[in-house]
Amino acid sequence: MAAPVPDGVDLRRVTAVIVNGVTAWVALHDVARLDSRDRVLVLGVTGGLGATTARMAALFPARQVIGVVGHDPDRAPAECTDVVVADALADGLDRLTPDGSVDVVIDPVGGPLRATAFQRLAPFGRHVVLGNAGRDDRPFSGDETWLATRTVSGLSIGGVAHLRPATCTGALTAVISLVARGILDEPLPAVEPLENAGKVHEALENRTAPAKTVLSVAH
Repeated sequence: MAAPVPDGVDLRRVTAVIVNGVTAWVALHDVARLDSRDRVLVLGVTGGLGATTARMAALFPARQVIGVVGHDPDRAPAECTDVVVADALADGLDRLTPDGSVDVVIDPVGGPLRATAFQRLAPFGRHVVLGNAGRDDRPFSGDETWLATRTVSGLSIGGVAHLRPATCTGALTAVISLVARGILDEPLPAVEPLENAGKVHEALENRTAPAKTVLSVAH
């Protein structure tokens, strides 16, 4: 993928948002086919991908963007209209929505949350799997998907970019434009010199890294 970056745009912001931004754009536009009437549930909303997807869903705009956090609701992006704690997801949806259901689930997490969220999809609801951060895969029932009139989809940008380059390049162009115009307001990433790449990767593997880290290459 390649797309021009307008002059004057902070390259740190653009670099930090490329992968998650393109994933979020394609997930919402092309996979979930988000509608302005939709209520969106974002699992793992304090993670990099979850946070970017929540911000982008709010821009579309979705009717409601509900972020799911592990413990601290204050860590959720401000763009979320509502926030629930994972352990109280079912009760939270009963409180926040008219019938306890949502139209779109964005799921980079997996595990028990995946099963709970799927159960709360409205008819014609779309569950979009973007990852398995919890390292606990949970299967979906084909019969339940059929009988409840729900859709389950997956998206791996790394696995599809070379197969659908026009879709992914279009998403990249759109994301860069949103950042350049100040519409998609992603936090500034941490910046580390290239020689610290090993330490950065170690922090990523240990899950102690900031949400976004950019390696700086000296000219």
